[in-house]
Amino acid sequence: MTDMKKTLIIISAVLMLCGCGAQKNLYKWEKDQVRMIADAAICYGGHSARNPYLWTEERFEKTVAYTDENGQEHWLFDNMIMMELWDDDFKVTYSIANDGRYSSRKEHWQGQLDYWFDAQNGFAALDRCIANVSKRIGKPSSKRGIIFSLPDPVFFEHYSKAMKGENRNTVYWGEIDGVAMDFAKPEDRVKAYKWLVDAVRAKFAEAKYKNIELIGFYVLSEELSVPGSFRYEYKQHDITIKAVADYCHSLNEGFYWVPYAMAPGVERGKDFGFDQVVMQPNYYWTDAKWSWDQIEQTIRKHGLGMELEFEGTHGEPLTSSILANFKNGKPNPHAARNKSRFQEYLHNAEVRGLYGEVPFVLYSGTNGLYELAISEDPTDRAIYHALCRFIIENPLKK
Repeated sequence: MTDMKKTLIIISAVLMLCGCGAQKNLYKWEKDQVRMIADAAICYGGHSARNPYLWTEERFEKTVAYTDENGQEHWLFDNMIMMELWDDDFKVTYSIANDGRYSSRKEHWQGQLDYWFDAQNGFAALDRCIANVSKRIGKPSSKRGIIFSLPDPVFFEHYSKAMKGENRNTVYWGEIDGVAMDFAKPEDRVKAYKWLVDAVRAKFAEAKYKNIELIGFYVLSEELSVPGSFRYEYKQHDITIKAVADYCHSLNEGFYWVPYAMAPGVERGKDFGFDQVVMQPNYYWTDAKWSWDQIEQTIRKHGLGMELEFEGTHGEPLTSSILANFKNGKPNPHAARNKSRFQEYLHNAEVRGLYGEVPFVLYSGTNGLYELAISEDPTDRAIYHALCRFIIENPLKK
């Protein structure tokens, strides 16, 4: 039997076991078609070391609205992606990692729910923030869309140790309906995904927010495997990701992904079931590995969007709470380079005709957009206004 035939058999079994093909009971916001986004801002939250830790009304306002040079206020991002990568207090990661952390368990996934659905902060604060801005400039044309990230159900309790032949435990995550999940089974990994999807949906329905609505889910892993790829047997993304995509689509929920530049799987977004894939150019993090011609060709060939990257590492002195080596007012050796590269993003998007044709997602680290918005540095102010005009004037928003 060929590897492809084996894969198809496994996929069929997973779909049957998980009931992914059946239409489920829908909530009122799920009656519509999947929303295709023009823009979104990534909002990180839940890591105990992030500073600030909470998403308050004041903090959200810089993502929700923009005041231009003439004092006129505008709606800014239409959608927000809520996610977290790891938590050092618990020494866990929400994705496959080789850095010594344990894989997150059900209790940590529940912690993400508790964080964002807090009675005062998170989604509640965002809902109030939008209501207050609406009093000043009128209601937006639609509710702000929320995309909730799905942690990876990692095969092993400790992936890096397992690769060394140690701690190959796969029954660690927790139970669903009284049954312990074994992540060596792709159907159990799909059940964990579905558990979180349904928990998020139920909490949205219970909260009855007036100004935000759930529009879909985001896959956290930045690269996806298919048969023949590196350590495929421990990932099987073409089985599990496709199954959860089908489940989300049965609910009229969208399915989104932001891989790094040229990541494995980037050319197969539709095969995995994604409605939209937005690729990082990776010009910010490293010296230019790919030319802008290559980036543009990949985006156009595979129907991708483009990520913009801006965070505290653009500041002088550095303000990001994550990069401890350059904190406490020390000079930031990368500030000028990073600012230049961000402007390069905007320039290339426009001159290459991507602007107005593809969606854009902003990565801004822990609090980069807020820090940029309140900065009094003239260069920061110019970049902030350029970014906000880029978002609010995007023809895709019309």
